[in-house]
Amino acid sequence: MKVMLYDTGVGVLPFLRSIFKQQKYNEYYLYMDDDVFPIGKKDQKFIINHLKFILNYACKKYDKIIIACNTISSYLKFIDITKYNIEIYSIFEENLKMLDDNTTFLATLGTLRNVNHPFVIDGSVLPSLIERNQIKEIINFVSKLELKTDKVILGCTHFPLIKFIFEDFFKNKIFISSEDKIIEKLPNSGYISLDGNRKAKKYLVSYLNFSNKILC
Repeated sequence: MKVMLYDTGVGVLPFLRSIFKQQKYNEYYLYMDDDVFPIGKKDQKFIINHLKFILNYACKKYDKIIIACNTISSYLKFIDITKYNIEIYSIFEENLKMLDDNTTFLATLGTLRNVNHPFVIDGSVLPSLIERNQIKEIINFVSKLELKTDKVILGCTHFPLIKFIFEDFFKNKIFISSEDKIIEKLPNSGYISLDGNRKAKKYLVSYLNFSNKILC
């Protein structure tokens, strides 16, 4: 089974961790799309056109695509997905299932345009900080959050990489990410291979060298 795992950056890494944890062995191609990062700040037309481009690319080579980017996957409702001969897994749809009156949705502005909910927080600044490993700035942002609910959805796939920081500051809150639920849906073909574009290959080398440790 050939699976493309797409994100605009290092947000694919929590999914990779889940793949090994759940032993969902398939042929994976990791696509870290630096060309459009950070996409959460792009306008709707750009995002929709790029989503169509990615799906056209994926359906020519792969059986399934995991759209790990919440922003990109939140725009699936604006296109006719029946035109694409590929099974699509959307992280945004999984996160929406977890949303209730006692939950805050923390995401980028591009994602929040498609979230109709009273408790939302714009975390558009965080993905770039995470990519650059600017820990001081990350801590400064997280420490100033005003969380009014008991649960918080980490609505950007970069955010699970710093989940421990959220949990350190808000020990009485539950922080939710849905990569495990996506990977649960995949078959196990009994054989694993990993490949990716240029950026993803760099992170694959580091990941495999450090076993199951994720370094942001």
